[in-house]
Amino acid sequence: MHNDQNKTTPIGLARYAREFFNCALAADEKVGHKLGFASIPVMYLVAQSIELCLKSYLVFKDVPLNDLRKKYGHDLIKCLKKAKELGLDKDTGVNLNEAEQYALVVLNELYSTKQLNYIITGGKVFPAFTFIHTVSTKLLDAICPLVGYR
Repeated sequence: MHNDQNKTTPIGLARYAREFFNCALAADEKVGHKLGFASIPVMYLVAQSIELCLKSYLVFKDVPLNDLRKKYGHDLIKCLKKAKELGLDKDTGVNLNEAEQYALVVLNELYSTKQLNYIITGGKVFPAFTFIHTVSTKLLDAICPLVGYR
């Protein structure tokens, strides 16, 4: 279903990435301010945005869709590592500082293990929303124009 390179394009993935991020911001504006912190759905939407943005870059760099599913799955760190191997830093100038990298690792632990989708009891560590917001913004602002989505 999602294996057709002609139908799953870098521009389409970038568009979805931007839309998930915009929905995250809208939800945070409506709900997050009342809570005083980013809600679980907001963090999920931002993580989904980051995943789609990185996968947009990977498809732009000719990584097969099958590899996206089988090798990288929903692992943001694996996607970022592969993107860097393919020249993300050079192509876009994206540079994540130490705090942003740490926030992405923490977010990835929750996102890749579906802890943002399903209730798992026990203590959890959550990333500061400021940092995951910045990570997503940096990636979107660099990758979207590169792949042709304005």
